[in-house]
Amino acid sequence: MTTGSIPRHLLAYAIPAVLGDLFQVTYNTVDSIIVGKYAGANALAAVGVASPLMSIAMFFIIGMGIGASVLMSEFYGAEDMRALRREFFTTVLLSLGLSAMIAGGLFVLAGPLLRLVNTPAEILADTTAYLRIVALGMLVSGLYNILAAASRSIGDTRTPLTCLIIGSLVNVGLDIWFVAGLGWGVAGAAWATVISQACSALLCLLLLYRTEPLFFADRQDFGIDRALLRRTMGFSYASALQQAGVYVGRVLVQSMVNPLGVHAAAAFTAVNRIDDYALIPERDISSGETVLVAQNHGAGKFDRMREGMLVSMVFEVVYGVIVSIAVFALAEPLMKLFVPPAETEVIRLGTRYLRLMGFFYFMPGITNGLQGYMRAIGKLKLTMYVTYSQMLTRAVTTFLLIGRMGLDAVPLACVAGWILMMVWEIGLMVAWKRQGKLYR
Repeated sequence: MTTGSIPRHLLAYAIPAVLGDLFQVTYNTVDSIIVGKYAGANALAAVGVASPLMSIAMFFIIGMGIGASVLMSEFYGAEDMRALRREFFTTVLLSLGLSAMIAGGLFVLAGPLLRLVNTPAEILADTTAYLRIVALGMLVSGLYNILAAASRSIGDTRTPLTCLIIGSLVNVGLDIWFVAGLGWGVAGAAWATVISQACSALLCLLLLYRTEPLFFADRQDFGIDRALLRRTMGFSYASALQQAGVYVGRVLVQSMVNPLGVHAAAAFTAVNRIDDYALIPERDISSGETVLVAQNHGAGKFDRMREGMLVSMVFEVVYGVIVSIAVFALAEPLMKLFVPPAETEVIRLGTRYLRLMGFFYFMPGITNGLQGYMRAIGKLKLTMYVTYSQMLTRAVTTFLLIGRMGLDAVPLACVAGWILMMVWEIGLMVAWKRQGKLYR
């Protein structure tokens, strides 16, 4: 990405990445649709309550990969392939160890954690079962996400896309078989997710070995490089905490939504799935920006860094406006995908939520564009601080409003958090430009 058309590079990166992440979100969405249709609102609520807790753990590993991918992109841009390989193997081994520890802790603590977030008693058993089964698959899911991060760091988004398409198809087939066919309920949805993630991870390893041999060219580079491990931890811990923090905020909000009842919990589950789909392209444009800017940072091409940021911001805003209009217009039909027509209260609550949120989806596009640049120049701690401030603002605002406004408080709290992020990030960028630090 250090030469050629920047818009073309960003689109070539973002389009396969968006498709891949859409398929990844399909894991959870298909679970929700099939569970809601064939096992009822209680089962849908159980999957929804468990998912944020699982996502905190999973996105911690994804955050490690994001931090490491910045280093890999810089090494690739600087044409230092030995450092790239050693960083790759160090990150893979680190992620496997962390995944195993987190999975064990989540399995053991599933019950206490669910009680801590005020899980309704009537769905506690199903939610615990779902969380424990999905935790068993964290090792393979963590492996896939690190391999995908490595592939994307050199601009290859097609390999992760291929793996996720196949994994998602496996997931859909197993969901239909286990839940609709065998009647296994939420446990069937969990096993379908674990098996499909294992398929994605193994396929990604095989394809990366065949299509990107530069990662495996010298077996002497296999192992943990202690110097790179320290540098990786320094880069990655902030990104890992930031990614996990997004879902910590969701769990905090979920714990305030749960006492509103099963209908509200089910509606919140559905709108979170729709949120995931709506926000994926914004995140992937940002990821492409990070890779492009980091590669050019490594190559010392500062003009391309600036141009990459500007082009990314245009893409982010245009997409944000389009998705805002689409979600507002299609709110009710989208909700009807998740539950039977008889669940009128769930549909009503979710539709109202989406129509409130539909005005503001352009805001996270702006914040993603700014954070993509910040990550590329190594400002990962700052992006973590900004994200946690957004999370806390969202949680506090929800707490203050939910007693009077019910579920309507949640989208308004999101908007408050996004406004804070935009003001803070724009202020930082202006200050860095004045101080001559925008490319450091």
